Amino acid sequence: MYNFEQMLLSQISNVKTEPEIIELAEKLRDSGLFDYLSSEMYQNALDNAIDTLNISFGESYSVESQDKHDPWFESFYKELGITRWDRYVDYLQSQKRFAPAVINGMRENLFKITDLLGNPNGENFKRKGLVVGDVQSGKTANYVGLMNLATDANYKLIIVLTGTTNKLREQTQIRIEEGLGISSSSRKDKGVTSIKNATYKDFMPPMYLTSKTDDFNKNSVKNAISLEQTTVPIVIVTKKNTNALKSIYSWIDEYSRIQNHDHIDSSVLMIDDEADFASVDTSKDEEQPTAINSSIRKILELFTKSSYIGFTATPFANIFIDPENDSQMLGQDLFPSDYIYVLGESKEYLGVQQIFSENAAHGKMLVPLKEEYIEETYLPLKHKKDSSFERLSPSMMDAINVFFIANVIRDLRGDENSHRSMLFNISRYSDMHTNIKDIVQEYILSLQKDIRLNGKLPIEEAMKKESIVSISKSYEKHYLNLKEGYTFEAVLRNMNDSVHRIKVAIINKDNKGVDYLAGNEEKRVIVIGGFSLSRGLTLEGLMVSYYRRNSVTYDSLLQMGRWFGYRPNYEDLVRIYMSDDVISDFEFIAMATKELKEDLELNSNRGLTPRQFGIKVRSGQIGLIITARNKMGTGSKMTASVDFNKDIVETLAISIEEKEANQKNINVITELIENNRDQLSESIHPNRKNVLPGLINIDKVHVIQFLREFIPFRGSKFDSSLIIKWLNSNESPILSKWDFAFVSGTGQNTFDFGNNVKGNTSVRTMIKAKGIQGIYKSKNSRLGSPTDGAFGLSKVQYDNVKSYNRNKGTIPQKNYFDESLNRKPIIIIYAIEPYDSGTKNILTDQVIPMISIGIPDLGKGRSHRVDYVVNKLYQEVKEIEVEN
Repeated sequence: MYNFEQMLLSQISNVKTEPEIIELAEKLRDSGLFDYLSSEMYQNALDNAIDTLNISFGESYSVESQDKHDPWFESFYKELGITRWDRYVDYLQSQKRFAPAVINGMRENLFKITDLLGNPNGENFKRKGLVVGDVQSGKTANYVGLMNLATDANYKLIIVLTGTTNKLREQTQIRIEEGLGISSSSRKDKGVTSIKNATYKDFMPPMYLTSKTDDFNKNSVKNAISLEQTTVPIVIVTKKNTNALKSIYSWIDEYSRIQNHDHIDSSVLMIDDEADFASVDTSKDEEQPTAINSSIRKILELFTKSSYIGFTATPFANIFIDPENDSQMLGQDLFPSDYIYVLGESKEYLGVQQIFSENAAHGKMLVPLKEEYIEETYLPLKHKKDSSFERLSPSMMDAINVFFIANVIRDLRGDENSHRSMLFNISRYSDMHTNIKDIVQEYILSLQKDIRLNGKLPIEEAMKKESIVSISKSYEKHYLNLKEGYTFEAVLRNMNDSVHRIKVAIINKDNKGVDYLAGNEEKRVIVIGGFSLSRGLTLEGLMVSYYRRNSVTYDSLLQMGRWFGYRPNYEDLVRIYMSDDVISDFEFIAMATKELKEDLELNSNRGLTPRQFGIKVRSGQIGLIITARNKMGTGSKMTASVDFNKDIVETLAISIEEKEANQKNINVITELIENNRDQLSESIHPNRKNVLPGLINIDKVHVIQFLREFIPFRGSKFDSSLIIKWLNSNESPILSKWDFAFVSGTGQNTFDFGNNVKGNTSVRTMIKAKGIQGIYKSKNSRLGSPTDGAFGLSKVQYDNVKSYNRNKGTIPQKNYFDESLNRKPIIIIYAIEPYDSGTKNILTDQVIPMISIGIPDLGKGRSHRVDYVVNKLYQEVKEIEVEN
């Protein structure tokens, strides 16, 4: 039976408008191939096809070296006939169902990246670059596309470095064989080789020196042919494993000696998947790099034309590589000295910004795990491999219920033939995974039985069963307001057909888990695992994630986010269960990664090269470090730059034990007001009523003195010394006079800073910090609200902000500090009433001051950066869990 939707999507590559799609759909419907097609199925398929027209991508950009690099690929490609790239596009359209806009975006990016690789038909070169994408955003499809273009461009040897596990290497080998071609008769029914098009008949498959089952070894090269004479690319897909890489080096080195050459006069493209993992030199001795790092560099040094390109969504380790590290035998280290290319993001992609950033569009996916759901009676966060785990917590049962319900809804929406997954990541231990599987299995078998026996009974009868009531409560909690308006009775009546195939699987070092390629039936599976549920692993159709771990590096935490990616037609069903402190960590990482990309884009616009600017990564979140300490390389001694120009800097951590320090901060504020009482003004905010008096036109010297005396607590991304150093280095007249605002909130307690500056405290929800006694951090990544940026503005300035941003719902706080306003900087002081998110109690009766600093845009060339030691802001954490 032909699939109407698949055929429609495969034929819309040249369709530009909605009427053209409708016309094409009607012709297909009337072709006689789809007698089974109902009007509802037709409309769903048509709606999905129309949606593909609306897919768009953000702008990609690159930061490039100023070394001479002549553009070459466009002029080279236009002289070619039918190419492997053409066939790959056909495959993406017909088999992978990529939308035309997605393919067009890939083409634009990959043609630019291929140009940056270097011309294998021209002069000798050694180039190193990095492509920065997003977790689960189609990275493999991009670099397989790059391999097709590199083959069209006559690259002779392509080496793909995968992760460190056999499962990931095997998965990558299969994806590459499907996208680049294979001669094996057992695999010809999938991928580009299966496309029935006579124009591709002359494309010979690559010579693979690895296979689905075998990594590179001494037997891999028995039938290998000359690198100079080969007419097809030689492809190696290998783990980042010392023995495999040494074997590859030995083969190439021996080959060069047989040719009586010190170097091979040929081209190699090395694609490093997850380039921040295992490839980075973690040795403290620059002359003795780690084995994997040195093997990679030695292989590249054997060729006169070598291009190394890393792909990663978490580039933190890569940007801390020492750009000056070089040796005669190993060549330069893997710092992306020639280019950093940042891929634009599709609006259809659900990433860290869409889920965890301020005002996130899909923040409703998050289900915070409250204290009553994560008591020690279930499974402690810190446990041993032989700890007791005997029953599911209420939230775990709710998550499984949600997965059952989501399966039904997807079937009702017509997605019956799609894979579905749920993730359980609550332990790092393989032995515990088996225990968890047994408990989960017991619960789902019980549910499946009760659904089979009661699901089609009258709803009044069915609701007499406790398990059915439990599912009903989960439905009302999560899915009651779906666009279709399904009743629970309708969902329950269809549930048995949807959930009877749900299985439980384990993915870890001892268990391969799920083979999505096996069989003809779609998989519906709950996956149990730990570290293996990260880095390159794709869980098809992931709808529910239960994540409770204590990973503490930005890159590890982001890579655990298998829930990132594309969720067409079911993004409203996705649920992610995690504790408040982990949500807070992700919110902080969302801000840090956004700032990193903004820095890269800014330097791209400025025309700076990767070697010309220090990349700063925001740190300071308690319990989080940027990357594993042994990956920081020169980060521990490298000076980077900070710039507070047009920035909001806030204290986000408090101490409930250091009462003297809190009182000292109150005294500092009181003394500031007393010493400047003649500067008190009632007009500190142009649009709020009942606003407390504020200080206006305070000299910069008094501001610096205030910052020297005010005590921020550990964990705030607020470093007074850096701010003071930056202020002292900037002589801009804009920084000469400051305002201070004081906020009265809605709390039950009151504060009095003297001189009639008194009011109610501001309630803030706080989370207990990991590993630091008595310290709490703000649950949100911000202290104030966006509208607080209006403090210190005149009525005219305020009206200008509203006018400039009239098309925006909520005006970002930074927009109140635009250069055009010619405003003063401001410090906003909040008197906090801290509220514990776990116990739901007020943490202390003492008023705790917290501050927010807003710096205007000083204008081009007026802001001076200051250097700081990167690791100065890192927090020491006990029992750190990092990738090994």
